Amino acid sequence: MASKFESSIQRGCDFIHDFACSPCEEDGLNTEAQHFCNLCTKYYCDICVTKHNGLYKRHSVLDRKDVKKWAAPPGMVDVLERCERHPGEALKLVCGDHDQLCCHVCVAVDHRNCSSIQHIPDVAKGIRKDPEFRQLPQRVAVLRKQIEDMINDRKKNSASLRKTRTTIVDEIKATRKKINDILDKMVKTTVHDLDRLVADQELSIQKDMESCTQMDDELKNIIYDIQSKDSSGEPPLYIGFRKCEEIIKQANELLQNMSSVVKYEITFRKHNEIEDNLCSVTTFGELNDSNVFCKQPRTSLFPRDHVFATNGYKKYNVKISSDKGKCDIRGICELPGGEIIITDYNNMTVKLLDQEYRVVNHCDVPKYPFDMCHIGGNEVAVCVNNNDNRCELHVINITKGKLVTTRKLSLFHRCFSAAHHGNNLYISSNTALYVYTMTGKLIEKLYEDKSVMRIAISNDGKTIYTTNLSKNQLITLDNLGNKLATFTDPDLLGSWGVHVTTAGHVFVCCYNSNTVLQVDKDGKTKLATLARRQDGVYTPQAVFFSSRTSSMVVGGWKDTLRVINVR
Repeated sequence: MASKFESSIQRGCDFIHDFACSPCEEDGLNTEAQHFCNLCTKYYCDICVTKHNGLYKRHSVLDRKDVKKWAAPPGMVDVLERCERHPGEALKLVCGDHDQLCCHVCVAVDHRNCSSIQHIPDVAKGIRKDPEFRQLPQRVAVLRKQIEDMINDRKKNSASLRKTRTTIVDEIKATRKKINDILDKMVKTTVHDLDRLVADQELSIQKDMESCTQMDDELKNIIYDIQSKDSSGEPPLYIGFRKCEEIIKQANELLQNMSSVVKYEITFRKHNEIEDNLCSVTTFGELNDSNVFCKQPRTSLFPRDHVFATNGYKKYNVKISSDKGKCDIRGICELPGGEIIITDYNNMTVKLLDQEYRVVNHCDVPKYPFDMCHIGGNEVAVCVNNNDNRCELHVINITKGKLVTTRKLSLFHRCFSAAHHGNNLYISSNTALYVYTMTGKLIEKLYEDKSVMRIAISNDGKTIYTTNLSKNQLITLDNLGNKLATFTDPDLLGSWGVHVTTAGHVFVCCYNSNTVLQVDKDGKTKLATLARRQDGVYTPQAVFFSSRTSSMVVGGWKDTLRVINVR
């Protein structure tokens, strides 16, 4: 048994390495390489590279940081074509059912029941002429620039945080100094009052002692005089007696008056509220994390069953000089940085608003833009229609405050609403709900009805909400397209826009009743009518809950957005 164990150690383990150490391999060992020599064209582990460097001091050796520059050994699969799940296998096939690249092992293990398995050389024909492939370098360049900008922003953010920390610490120290000054003043005042009281008491004690001493001297002197006159006759003794009686009377009165004060003392009763108040406060102030890139938006501060109430509203004009008509806002979404993007159907434009709801940039689209959705980072997907079946989904990127269309997905049906979850896009055609991949490949028709207006998806992807304009309904579906609930209400006339927050709160805006409603997560009950026409809401078509400001942004057939504060 021992010999077998030792030989196993010598042979090395059976792991499959992307690069094996060349000297170890010659000795029958299987050791992962950590270095590559361009001149020797050999791979070395950490032990063997030390021997190599001792023999060839002028050779250039690359470590794992430059692994992309290593030459692939004969018979090894190129890094680009290598299967990540099965490193020893090359990607030769593509599964259309899952839109996934596969090797033969992948197909045998995970895709044996799939109906659309194609050979990559067949699918790859004409790839150089594919518009998306030709745009790939530009898209990657744009994305890398965004990543670079993000890194720079984070560096600035880090420096800003450190500066903020210093400022806050200085403010804490200043507050501490003020508190110390107040306490020092309190100590000084209290000690001054104590010293005054002690001085008054000591003065009284001194007066008592002086009076007693004086009375004692008088008594001593009078009794001495009487005793010295004993042989002088009775008249002097009588006079001495009378005087002594008077002094005794004065002494008794003095002692009686002084006995009313048994003891001079000072007591102290501290103000407990000072200590209690300080103990009840554990910090010098509240520290608030105001990250705008937070994974848990502020809606998560409200329980999922929280019923909102309005707390006033403001209106913001979004009309720009190039607009040819009244604004018709049909889509609203918020970027991670707090910027708002809206679609203006009537003026065929997409507008970028800053955090103060001022239009800072816009880009025109060829035809009428409807709904939109955020698909990640600073990208949104906008539904663009030509009032026929020639419709597209435009992917627009926001770079340095500019709206740039980076790609377009052609659809065989109309495109009224879009939602994004996971790696899929959900598109409403007004008569059906379709599911697409991010590259525009149709996966399935999930649901069909005569009117599927707008759609919204819960954060977990399990619940889909869709408005039915013609029937004044909110339909709730599961992620398989099964209908879970149908909601109607007198305030739900012309149900148009629908939005669900990360925490699961559902809002619906209604075109004909000029209302914004909150509906429960099951899509069965109205929880509140949050806004009506008297609140400035007129023909609303789009509603969005801003996690940054805890407010609802409502748009419609008007030149202004309504931003309704809620609590």
